[in-house]
Amino acid sequence: MYVVDWLHKQALRHPDKPALVDSVSGRARSFREVDERASRFAELVRDRWRLAPGARVAVLAGNSTDYLEMLYGCAKAGVVMACLNWRLPAAELAPIVEDAQPGAFVCGEEYTAVAGAVLAGRAPLPGLVVRGVAGAAGAESGAPSLAPGSAAAAAMAVREGGAHAPGGGPDGAWPDYESALAASSGRVVEMPCPTMEAPWYLLYTSGTTGRPKGVIQTYGMAFFNAVHAMLATRLSGDDVLLAALPFFHTGGLNLYANPILFAGGTVVVMRQFDAGEALRWLCTGITQFVGVPTQYLLIAQHPGFAASRFAKMRHWSAGGSPMPRALLETWAAKGVTICFGFGMTETGPTVFLPDEAAARAKPGSVGKPVGTMLTRVVDAQGRDCAAHQRGELLVKGPGVTPGYWNNAEATRAALRDGWLHTGDVAYFDDDGDYWIVDRLKDMFISGGENVYPAEIENLLYQMPQVAEAAVIGVRDAKWGEVGLAAIVLRSGAVLDAVQVRAFCRERLAGYKVPRHVRFVAALPRTPAGKVEKPSLRQRFDSALPGEDS
Repeated sequence: MYVVDWLHKQALRHPDKPALVDSVSGRARSFREVDERASRFAELVRDRWRLAPGARVAVLAGNSTDYLEMLYGCAKAGVVMACLNWRLPAAELAPIVEDAQPGAFVCGEEYTAVAGAVLAGRAPLPGLVVRGVAGAAGAESGAPSLAPGSAAAAAMAVREGGAHAPGGGPDGAWPDYESALAASSGRVVEMPCPTMEAPWYLLYTSGTTGRPKGVIQTYGMAFFNAVHAMLATRLSGDDVLLAALPFFHTGGLNLYANPILFAGGTVVVMRQFDAGEALRWLCTGITQFVGVPTQYLLIAQHPGFAASRFAKMRHWSAGGSPMPRALLETWAAKGVTICFGFGMTETGPTVFLPDEAAARAKPGSVGKPVGTMLTRVVDAQGRDCAAHQRGELLVKGPGVTPGYWNNAEATRAALRDGWLHTGDVAYFDDDGDYWIVDRLKDMFISGGENVYPAEIENLLYQMPQVAEAAVIGVRDAKWGEVGLAAIVLRSGAVLDAVQVRAFCRERLAGYKVPRHVRFVAALPRTPAGKVEKPSLRQRFDSALPGEDS
């Protein structure tokens, strides 16, 4: 089977319909414009950069309409886009870039210094700098209208600058994105029909051993996730999505930006999440929203929330980490039912998403598997569990990744006998509805981002004062979970929480830095000598105000 160029198809069907809208400026791009601009990027990749099919283009940039143009441009050129996490420091990005081996590099203007540090010492690469959107129409006066002929439907100018290269970056100066597109012919390029198994882009997720893993995202995964979104939310071309999750994350691209474009709807792109801005749009014309619990909390805490009315909203989704019942009740008081689902980068991501009736009837359940996705719950011996029996969740289906980029060992460990082993503990009830209750691995989720304690522990051991360290996730009212580091000091050593957090902050993304630090005489251990993290959680897992100082 193969996948067609659905962006091009929608450009033929609805050429003047808004496809992408910048939430701050109101700048809109029609399907015809997005198809043409993606084609210009494809021409740049293919003819000027001379990248062969299958080559990688690394993109280190924040959310923008340009980002999605580049994603579809990569598809038209047959190359693979490596989506880089802009929250990571250069030290963490460098091994990812080394793994992806890109043939070109694109970065947002705010990340040029980081890009320069990552690329220092490497062979020069061609690249581009993506600049911000000029103007701020609608930023102060509420979200603009999406009607044809409105300010939002008119394309707003993008600043065109001269050459701009990251410090210490590749030879010569990287041109501005707009200037580079302008130099292309403007002829529309239709994507050759790739197979379902062909890679489209890479999403990197940290590994428990510290080695980043590039999760291969295929065209088939994107296609079936779009189908699953339609089945689960009745998504259609009439929908308008507020895209508030980062595009380097599967949630940002696939919940539900790609499905909306597949269906011919409109995606309003938030550059970065802002509760006030989100609230304005949610009250103006948005019909679909997906957020992590922290985003829902920040919106609910906004002064304008009490008076807000969501007249056109028809579906609310959430995922990433458990949502407190009190927060669900806050939104329910305004007549909003939040459907809490489950998925992974490795599953495209949608596996579970209950309908509103099920979400109201069973708060906390993720419902039944969606569409073509198959699931099992197995015990430690791999035997299928009965109802209400907890075990590891296994997933199978066309939405599952074929594996990890350049990492056969991790692929073999995760995909066995055709089933993806998720590492999550789950059970299903007598009705077949699933409940995600725990994790086999030590990973915890902070503000929708996966945090792997082993990575932080390895860093803490680099501090000369530290004899032993263990990191766990503890509950937090704002972020769902945050890190707590339990540290045993070397004899005679002196260290405080401020020093620990400062050391981590210089070397880790902010969400990975332990919010709490506790100094203990010894770490609890199992008879086999392993750190007994359940005992640590029992001791420390409580609502701890603020951060340690």
